[in-house]
Amino acid sequence: MGVQEDIERAQREKGQEATSAANKRIIDAIKKRNADLVSRQAEAKRSLPQVEAIYEGYITYLSTGKKGNKTLSEYEIKQFKAAAETTKKKLDEVRKILAQKPEVIKLPSPIKPEEKATTGGPTGPVTPDKTPDKTPDKTPDKTPDKTPDKTPDKTPDKTPDKTPDKTPDKTPVVDREAEALNKAAAADFAIPETLFKNIPSLQALLKKYINTPGMTSDAFLKELRNDLWYKQNSKEIKERYVQYYNYRDLQAAGRAQGTTDYEMQIDKIEASLKKRAISLGSAAASDPAALRKAAENLYITNRSEDESFITDFLAASIRPVAGIIGGKGTEGYSGKALENYQTLLRTARDNGLKISDIIPGGSNEQQLLQNIASGKIDIDRITQDTRKLAAQGQPQYVRDLLSQGFDLKQVFAPYRNTMASILEIDDPESIDLNDPVLRSAISDKGDMNIYDFKKILRRDGRWQYTEQARQDVSSATLDILRDFGFQG
Repeated sequence: MGVQEDIERAQREKGQEATSAANKRIIDAIKKRNADLVSRQAEAKRSLPQVEAIYEGYITYLSTGKKGNKTLSEYEIKQFKAAAETTKKKLDEVRKILAQKPEVIKLPSPIKPEEKATTGGPTGPVTPDKTPDKTPDKTPDKTPDKTPDKTPDKTPDKTPDKTPDKTPDKTPVVDREAEALNKAAAADFAIPETLFKNIPSLQALLKKYINTPGMTSDAFLKELRNDLWYKQNSKEIKERYVQYYNYRDLQAAGRAQGTTDYEMQIDKIEASLKKRAISLGSAAASDPAALRKAAENLYITNRSEDESFITDFLAASIRPVAGIIGGKGTEGYSGKALENYQTLLRTARDNGLKISDIIPGGSNEQQLLQNIASGKIDIDRITQDTRKLAAQGQPQYVRDLLSQGFDLKQVFAPYRNTMASILEIDDPESIDLNDPVLRSAISDKGDMNIYDFKKILRRDGRWQYTEQARQDVSSATLDILRDFGFQG
C-alpha cells in the first residue's frame, strides 16, 4: 500500500469522525434547548394565574376608578395604569413561552466517500481499502473503473445507518411530571399544578405516577377521579383553592398588594361579616382575626352568600361584651341580642316571673339568645309559653285572658294603678304582680269593683304611711278636740 493511499484513507476517516462529532454536538445542543424550554414553560404555567389575577385587578381599578370603597386619585390612576402596562408585557411574555414548541432534530447529510474515493498517484489511479490489495500490479487500468462503483455503495450504507439509529434512542426524554400535569389540567379535570403542590392526596398521587414507570396515564387519571378530595369539591371550589394558594405564594414572597381577586373578595366578605355581626350582637365583630379566617373559609367553600350558615356562625359568638361608659367598665349584650334579651325580660316581668323562670330547660340565658338568633327557638313561642306558666294557679277569668294574648300586667292594670294611687306609689309597675293584696282583686268569684278594692287598700298596713292617711288622722283629731270644746 502506497503512502498516498495512507494519506487519503486517513483524510476520509477523519472526515467521518468529524461529521459524527458535529452531529453529536448538534443533538446535545437541541436537547439542552428543549430541556430549558420545558423548565421555562413549567415556571410560566405556575406564574400565569398570578400574573393574570394581578392584571385583572389593575384593570378593575382602572375601569371602576376605585380600590374597594376608596375612590382613586388621578395620581393613583396613573400609577395603576403604568403597573397594568408592565404586567401586560409580562403576561404576553409568559403566554409566548407557553406557545413555543420543542425543536425537531435534523442532522446534516453525511460526507459522501465517493468524492474522495480515488486519487491520482505516482503510478496512476489508487483505490483505498481492499480493492488495491488484490489488483494493483496486474490490472491497474481497469481497477479505477470498478472501484468507484463499489466503494461509495458500501461507505454511505454504514454511516447513515449508525447515526440515526442511536440518536432517536437518546432524544425522547419523557417528563412524567409534565405529562401528568398536562393530563390533569385538561378540560375534563381542570386541576392545575398549584393544587398538586398543596393538596396532600393529589401530591401523593403525582409522586406515585412519577416514581412508577409502569403506571400509564390512563391509570393515573382513573386514580385522580377516585381521589376523595377531588370528589368532595366542586369545580368552583377547586378554582377558589387555586386563588387561595396563589395568594399565599404571593404573600410568602412579600408581593401581596391587595390587587388579586382573592384578596378583594376576602375584604368584601369580611366587611359584610362585621356588619352582620354588629347587627346580631355577636362578639365576632370585635375579633378581626376570627372574621378574617371566617371570610376565607366562606370564600373557599363558596358559602359567602349562604345567609343561614353565616347567621349560625355569628350567633354562636353571642355573649355579653365588655365596654366602658363614663370611665367605668360595663358588660352586656348588644344589637339584636340586646333587643331579644329586653323582650324576654319584659315578658317575664309582665307576668310576675323572672327571666330564669322562662328559659327552656337545659340551657342558660346566653344559649337562649344564640338559639333565638339562629332561628332554632321562636321568641314569640317563649312569650306564649310564659303566659301559660303565669296562668298556673290563677282564677279561670285570668286564665282566659292570658290565653287570649294578654299578660298579667294588662289583666291587673286597673287594680295596679288604683293601688299606686291609694298607697301613693309613684310607679305602678314597681308593684309586684305577685302582691297578695293585688292578687285579691280577682278571684274565682270574679273581679272586684274598684270601690271595694280601695276600701281593702285603706286597711292595708302600708296605707297608714301615706300623706292622705296623715291628713285623715289630723282631721279626725281636730273633730274630737272640737267636740270637747278645745278648738274654735
